[in-house]
Amino acid sequence: MSEPSLKQRTIGALLWNLLDRMGQQVLLFIVGVLVANILSVEDYALVGMLAIFSAIANIVLDSGFSAALIRKQDATETDYNSVFYFNIFISACLYLLLFVCSPLIAGFFNQPLLTDLARVIFLALPFNSLSLIQTTLLNKQVSFKILTKINLIALTASGIGSLAMAYGGMGVWTLAWQPVILAFLRTVLLWFFNKWRPQLLFSISHIKELFGFSSNLLLAGLVNSIFTNIYSVAIGKLYPPVQLGYYSQGNKFSLMVISSVYSSLQTATYPIFSHIQNDKERSLRSYRKTIRFTAFLTFPLMTGMVSVAYPFIALILKAEWMGCVPFFQLTCLAGIFTILSTVNQNFAKVQGRSDLIFKLEIARTLLIIACLAASLKQSALIMVACLALTQILIYLISIVIIGKAVGYSWLKQIRDITPYAVLSVIMWGILLIPDCFLTENYLLLPVKIVIGILFYYGINRILGSAILDEAIRLVLKRKSD
Repeated sequence: MSEPSLKQRTIGALLWNLLDRMGQQVLLFIVGVLVANILSVEDYALVGMLAIFSAIANIVLDSGFSAALIRKQDATETDYNSVFYFNIFISACLYLLLFVCSPLIAGFFNQPLLTDLARVIFLALPFNSLSLIQTTLLNKQVSFKILTKINLIALTASGIGSLAMAYGGMGVWTLAWQPVILAFLRTVLLWFFNKWRPQLLFSISHIKELFGFSSNLLLAGLVNSIFTNIYSVAIGKLYPPVQLGYYSQGNKFSLMVISSVYSSLQTATYPIFSHIQNDKERSLRSYRKTIRFTAFLTFPLMTGMVSVAYPFIALILKAEWMGCVPFFQLTCLAGIFTILSTVNQNFAKVQGRSDLIFKLEIARTLLIIACLAASLKQSALIMVACLALTQILIYLISIVIIGKAVGYSWLKQIRDITPYAVLSVIMWGILLIPDCFLTENYLLLPVKIVIGILFYYGINRILGSAILDEAIRLVLKRKSD
């Protein structure tokens, strides 16, 4: 693959995968808003108490095998089948364990209803295990169009089901059944659109070989899941349920954007980085350009969301949800550095340095423990502010550790992202001006959005941004195709 072709493919994959995923998030957003205006804050708090268990279970279910299969350029049918059967076995064990432990979870939070809620929500695990190989193959082939079609259909159907349940008076059970329905539909569609079928092939030696790479990713993922979701546990245990409801909703809205960017980066860059992993010079150039593009996109996007948070929430949700605004703003700020860290970690994975990922998660663990200890006697909001601080610090640590290993120094990366950070801060300052003369939220929100877009586009145009020009060319080319 030539350099121009690689460059175009990388940025094009990022851009279009992002746009596709944003479309899916729009659907989730619409359904989520409608449901949130029917259900109570406490309903979301109950489901939020189970978030850490679902996250850990899904990490164990994958065990890093997806990344290992994508990275392995000569993966065989024995590899795919072995992972398929192994994951089914793991999913069955996980569900049985969580089923038995559900009363203990309910007792910890002093919420008896959690027993039955947990046993429903965790039903998504077996369905997810049945679709892992199909998803892996489509990602490895960079078949984002097919994946988008599958996700869109599944989200639409599960969204309609959620609305029907909410309007039908099912309350918190709406939130319990929605992920199960989504996992089931997505699995059915993946089997329909992807023709891979399991064969009677299994080799424990192949599992061990793949696990040699994936084990560090599994450990890193476990640490990451535990300490990302530990805030839900702490808030749910230490504060009134309404505080967890605010945090869960604010975090959910920010994650709609963060996960779109995050997933796009992960799925688009990992297979492409893998393709050229043996050409260190080309790999490093592609890596650096991806960092610049990520900063170009992420800083203004997340900063803009912080600026419009109040009028945005006020317009879409009932008054009892306004307490989620500061949580939403803090998680948006944290998201900037979560996204940047994704690119760094993806490149480390491709270079075979999964050990670095594990080391970073250990560092993150220590930071989170320290922040939790410092904020335990403070408010839930201060606790979440510590979460944002942790994300910034772990990003800084990551660019030092990974940069040293791959030849992209932390100073160079800081220099590469600084222009976009500075422009975004200036944009944020400008977006404070409409607050002085506009009081109606339905006017304030669109005015801020328009001003933000015009400023950022205009200043990049004036400064002759190569990334802006390239993104526009790719969009126009794709439309003409």
